[in-house]
Amino acid sequence: MTLPSLADLGIVPGSFIRKLDNRNHWNAYKDETDAASASLLIAAKVFKDKGNIYSLWWVYTDQEFYGVVALLTENATPRDRKIDFIWILEHELQEVGIACRNVSEGSCLHVENLHFDAEIDSGMAQQLCHILWTRNREAKRCLKENTIQILEHQQNLGCKATETSLENCECETW
Repeated sequence: MTLPSLADLGIVPGSFIRKLDNRNHWNAYKDETDAASASLLIAAKVFKDKGNIYSLWWVYTDQEFYGVVALLTENATPRDRKIDFIWILEHELQEVGIACRNVSEGSCLHVENLHFDAEIDSGMAQQLCHILWTRNREAKRCLKENTIQILEHQQNLGCKATETSLENCECETW
């Protein structure tokens, strides 16, 4: 079985990834006829965290995505899980005035600098969801089997995010 590519997962290279609790929070409204209502409902589910700071991960290559998957599952139990997400282009964030600040996060040395904090209030969230919804964007899923493959791949590279003990572990060069 080969590792999934960005194309296999429906991700445009050079996108931000926003992890979702469940892709149905997004996709359940794809048949809605009223864009404003759908956007409001989606925004309430996707941007519901307390505060206005949301994590986004920048990915341009398959390998960067694999590192992000390792980071997203780093502290999860169990680690072999599906990962639901929506991808967002930078200009789509800019259209609603969302600025991102680079904040390193996680143990994978190759992708820790691909993490961004975005300040998104409820109005911005609704506008962003409206833009993505009207562009027929669908939430995507990295299946459990894909996550297992990716974690094994990352572990073979020596990725720190896949180690239970981080001592003496160094990521190899991609």
